[in-house]
Amino acid sequence: MHKIFLVVKHEIITTLQKRSFWIMTFLFPAIIIFFNVGTQVIAGSSFNNEDIESLIAGTGSTPQSVAYVDEAGLMDRLPASIPDGTLHQFASEADARAALESGEFEYFFVVPADYVDSGNLIVITRDFRPFNTPNEDLLSFVLAYNLTGDEETAVALLDPTPSVQQHALAPQTSNDQNNPLTFFVPFATMFIFFFLISMSSGFMLQSVSREKENRTVEVLLLSLRPRELMLGKVLGLSVVALLQMIVWMGGSLLALNRSQAVFAQVSGYTLPNGFAIWALLFFALGYLLYASLMGAIGALAPNAREGGQFTFFVMLPLLIPLWLNVTFVQSPHGTVATALSLFPLTAPTAMMTRMAAGGVPTWQILVSLGGLAATTYVFVVLASRFFRADTLLSGSSLKWRRFITELRQST
Repeated sequence: MHKIFLVVKHEIITTLQKRSFWIMTFLFPAIIIFFNVGTQVIAGSSFNNEDIESLIAGTGSTPQSVAYVDEAGLMDRLPASIPDGTLHQFASEADARAALESGEFEYFFVVPADYVDSGNLIVITRDFRPFNTPNEDLLSFVLAYNLTGDEETAVALLDPTPSVQQHALAPQTSNDQNNPLTFFVPFATMFIFFFLISMSSGFMLQSVSREKENRTVEVLLLSLRPRELMLGKVLGLSVVALLQMIVWMGGSLLALNRSQAVFAQVSGYTLPNGFAIWALLFFALGYLLYASLMGAIGALAPNAREGGQFTFFVMLPLLIPLWLNVTFVQSPHGTVATALSLFPLTAPTAMMTRMAAGGVPTWQILVSLGGLAATTYVFVVLASRFFRADTLLSGSSLKWRRFITELRQST
């Protein structure tokens, strides 16, 4: 037991001394969150139909003054909900272009003479904006009001089905489906668990391969049995993996809680009860499963380069939910998402993603966790059989034929 403890201590100290570990622990998740949150902010920054409805209700802020040229002669009046000064009319396109060049406006609209027939608006900007036409909905709303004479009808023309609600037969979440966090949090959870499990289990492959390459394993086997070496490495690196998970998940939960005082939408989003406990259990079992597989590859491969060639096949089950992330975000309780959350090899990421969305029955969580625990036990026992003196000291290349041969000999 003392020898195993020494291996555990060595793995913890060695890993924590690596600069790359701390970079991946703190900098990488910050980059991921920045890009994901940034895209959400950019996507939601444009003026849309909800802004118009809030403006009509008197709860929205006054948008920037919008310049336009009305060649169709439709803009006779403004709706009562639109404050004065919101729209600025130019008599001609030449006057509007002069104001644009002088910097008075960044863009202006042209309502062509055939607007009633075509429904097209022309926007002229100072810079190139292929994906974002600012305040187009606002001008369309005012035009619709002038054509219909009624604000509610004008809003309905922008969104003909505002009150249509979808009711799925699958379990529903307790969170508001219009809240952007209802989509972002499950998406972020999937990424966090995938990278945590893949990176932490990758430490196992690196550790075993490094000691094989520098011949340290020959010295270790003089005083340690191969399976004691494996046990020490798994336990030591599990401590490092848990530390990394605490930093990632703890930081995410803290950011979510602290943001409630700033963003009203955050306060309307809640995670299921016991989410942190379930996260620890699924992560621990997922780590043990994939770390044991990585350890087996490290024991068979002569170096890290050859072992890395098989990493993709080992991590393939974890990649499947990542490839189908749209399915998990849009339909977390559908057939595909449910099946992947119950399948042991994909359960660590798939089930936690569904739980972040909410509404997962307890029996499904227990079945998934039980299947994952049983599978992890089988894989750990099977991987331990590859930790033999002949495989750890062998310099033979790792090929599929050799892998199958070693697997038969181990059983």
